[in-house]
Amino acid sequence: MYIEEMPFFRDFSDLAEAADRRGWHERNGGNLTYRLTTKEVKACEALFHKTEPWQALVKAEPHVGGEYYLVTGSGKWMRHVVKEPRRCAGIIEISTDGAAYRIVWGLEGQGRPTSELPTHLAVSALKKTADEEKNRVIYHAHPPYLIASTFTIPLDDAVFTRHLWEADIENPIVFPEGIGIVPWVLPGSREAAEATLEKMKNYRAVVWAQHGTFTCGDDFDDTFGLMEVLEKSAQICCTVAAMGGKRQGVSTDNLRALEKACGLKLNEAALNAKG
Repeated sequence: MYIEEMPFFRDFSDLAEAADRRGWHERNGGNLTYRLTTKEVKACEALFHKTEPWQALVKAEPHVGGEYYLVTGSGKWMRHVVKEPRRCAGIIEISTDGAAYRIVWGLEGQGRPTSELPTHLAVSALKKTADEEKNRVIYHAHPPYLIASTFTIPLDDAVFTRHLWEADIENPIVFPEGIGIVPWVLPGSREAAEATLEKMKNYRAVVWAQHGTFTCGDDFDDTFGLMEVLEKSAQICCTVAAMGGKRQGVSTDNLRALEKACGLKLNEAALNAKG
């Protein structure tokens, strides 16, 4: 079996195709990474080549030393992952000390991993420290309504969360912890990685103002579903604003009733924020 025929790669390419259809990946925007399981690595290793030179990482991430990641390529288009998998995606091996990587499959034609790799690895290391089996998928997209919302909703974690919670009463069930907001930061920079990492200590989703959204999840459906819910919520918020704003909304008492009924632990700051 070829690597592109394996279940994890099919799920990877399915997400890329579905997200592109939703308009979240203009040109080469966005990126996706997946930390392979030990079982998946064993199934693939006969197809790996380990002749490529090691490339130093901007910052060593010892917690992911020895791991393998399926990644989208820098400058590659999400819509092309399905039809040109070996050119638009690849698998990289992280050195045992977490200080370097090398390509072991794909990214043909002198390709290289996404420019957001430092952020992906930093978040992956953080999440792996908490639970090795969770949050294997890390995903960055450019959903238009979420980006638009960063021009109108205050760039505050609690306030932004409250707006999105109120857009659909089932939203708090999907992200009870809320979401983090990072003010404008240079894409692909160490500053972007550090700001995102700080927010990811408490959240699974971070919105970069005037840029896009960064989410993580246990599998591809979990990660895509979180992004999908956030974007639909932002679309509702934008639609309400275009209709002249709220005349009524979801109260704090409503949210506390949902919290109790569903056995949730909602973000207290967002509960007390005004949407």
